[in-house]
Amino acid sequence: MIEKMNDNTKLEVAVEIMASKIAEMSKKGYDENSTEMKELLKEKVEMYNFNPKVIEKIINIYGPEVKLK
Repeated sequence: MIEKMNDNTKLEVAVEIMASKIAEMSKKGYDENSTEMKELLKEKVEMYNFNPKVIEKIINIYGPEVKLK
């Protein structure tokens, strides 16, 4: 299914997933100085730079995690 999405749609989906993932981490007490949050914020920048590997990771790895919650 993910292969059939165009790049703009993938980015929009990834943005929503990333927002949920960052919010989830914040609720757990992580802040911008934690290793985990730094990694997410780094991936967020890469996502907005249209890095296709990062966008695919966000959709395929973080997407199911967010969906389960």
